[in-house]
Amino acid sequence: MAAARKQPEENGAKPQTRIVVGLDTSVVAREALALAARLASSVDARLKGIFVEDENLLNLADLPFAREVSFSGEVRDIDPARMLRAMKAQAESARRILARIAAEAQIDWSFDVRRGRPLQSLALHAAREDTLVIRPQSGAAREVGRTVRAATREVHADVLLVARGAGAKGALVVPAIHQAGRHVARPGRPVASLDDGSSPGEACSAFAETLAARIGAPFTRLSARGQAPADLAAAARDAGVGILVVNADWFGDDDDAARLSAAAGCPVLLLGKERAPLEALNESLLTAKKGE
Repeated sequence: MAAARKQPEENGAKPQTRIVVGLDTSVVAREALALAARLASSVDARLKGIFVEDENLLNLADLPFAREVSFSGEVRDIDPARMLRAMKAQAESARRILARIAAEAQIDWSFDVRRGRPLQSLALHAAREDTLVIRPQSGAAREVGRTVRAATREVHADVLLVARGAGAKGALVVPAIHQAGRHVARPGRPVASLDDGSSPGEACSAFAETLAARIGAPFTRLSARGQAPADLAAAARDAGVGILVVNADWFGDDDDAARLSAAAGCPVLLLGKERAPLEALNESLLTAKKGE
């Protein structure tokens, strides 16, 4: 297996597609990171991990009345220096996890540490070529909505929403296993697109269909005409969808996308820019078919 290569962010070359994911050391974050790596491998992108030193926590630690309670029940003053050391240790642990997962997926990767608010920091330096991986958390729906709006409608980047319980492990899994020297096919969870009958919706479906072909998964369309997000979530669950691809402009409310990801039981990929199908992927698929 070839080792993943760590390359500089700026080398004067044409900007490369990046899958940008916020990192911490939780199990949920690792599942989202593994999904981000599979997406990067599927669309020939590089993976960028960002660990954010939460400025809110650091500001809280500076307050004279701030206290912390240990697991044993001991109440003590918060030491800002100790908190910062703990964050730096978490950052290094997250970097090692990123390096391992990227190496397993055989993709290029990079890592950065920033200070700020976690979701805002992801969107702050986003580029049109990026896909931001966001994990909506309880109590942060409004902040998620603002981040989604800034990324998809202002920068025109893409956003992959991975809500808790969204089945990240089963999304974008290559449906083949190696047994006794041969590949044995197994059914994969479908890649679905939300089809609203518009031109952007058609481009979204073309992108999703090519992505499904790349990983060998089934492709299906979910009609959005006259449907509410709750109806589409139910349809996605009934179809066992692995990942749902949606034109970001379809949502009227910025919070609808996060609610859809949680209710659909699958990650939701919001396309912030209209594009043709994955041309390079189509060419590779046609070449492979000619060689059969």
